[in-house]
Amino acid sequence: MTKSYELLDSGDLSKLEIVGGYKLLRSSPTSAYGKENPGIWNDLHAQYIKNDSGSGHWNFQKKVPESFTIEFSNLTFKIKLTPFGHIGLFPEQETNWDRIREIGKKKQGLEVLNLFAYSGGSTLACLDAGMSVCHVDASKGMVDWARENAKLSGLDSKPVRWIVDDVMKFIRREIKRGKKYQGLILDPPSFGRGSKGEVWKIEENLSELMDALMELSDSKPEFVILSCHSQGFSPLTLERILSSRIKTKGSYETSELFIPEKSGKKYPAGFCTFFSK
Repeated sequence: MTKSYELLDSGDLSKLEIVGGYKLLRSSPTSAYGKENPGIWNDLHAQYIKNDSGSGHWNFQKKVPESFTIEFSNLTFKIKLTPFGHIGLFPEQETNWDRIREIGKKKQGLEVLNLFAYSGGSTLACLDAGMSVCHVDASKGMVDWARENAKLSGLDSKPVRWIVDDVMKFIRREIKRGKKYQGLILDPPSFGRGSKGEVWKIEENLSELMDALMELSDSKPEFVILSCHSQGFSPLTLERILSSRIKTKGSYETSELFIPEKSGKKYPAGFCTFFSK
């Protein structure tokens, strides 16, 4: 499929994107550098204005539909311009989706747990690769969005469980049930709240979460994708979090996540470590 997402440029704490033919400007705290091509930062469809509370609003300069779909990475995504500045697509994860597909070519039928699963890009990649997935997010709206993406991508008949719950509460119940998973995917936020107000802080809760996930995989998962966007959790830190717990031989690929820009530069978009047997 042809991509209908393109990152044109970034800089001065902003990024400039084309999404489904619409030119969007969004804030970007990682873009603390100068723009490569200042001359193209005009003629916008919409600009996201962030406020001090972590939310914000869109300033529309041209008409943009409330929602629309795009094709990206051989999948179909519903796009919405949310009050938090997200659009429902995280292109920096495409490398991980390619890794998932490669695993699927070698090992069919793996059971995968996808946590903090958002709009479901990794879930769709797993289903597309012949895996079964348990998709967990505390937000019902995000789980419904992911379900819709699965349907749009022709994957809604594939084996998937859609779970709206606090991640830690759900995992504890899975451990009690004796459930096992061969694949683990997680992109934890720095801070979040569960479905009943439970508080998540990555510096306090990630270690407990990883220990619990090792129980769900007997510390011998077939693959793990751990990514995040939090200060203090560098690629090396993420690799050591996994390597200190996984009790089987395999390879680790550790890197920064990025999105290629039209300028030829790379837009920094988080950190990731990938383990596979």
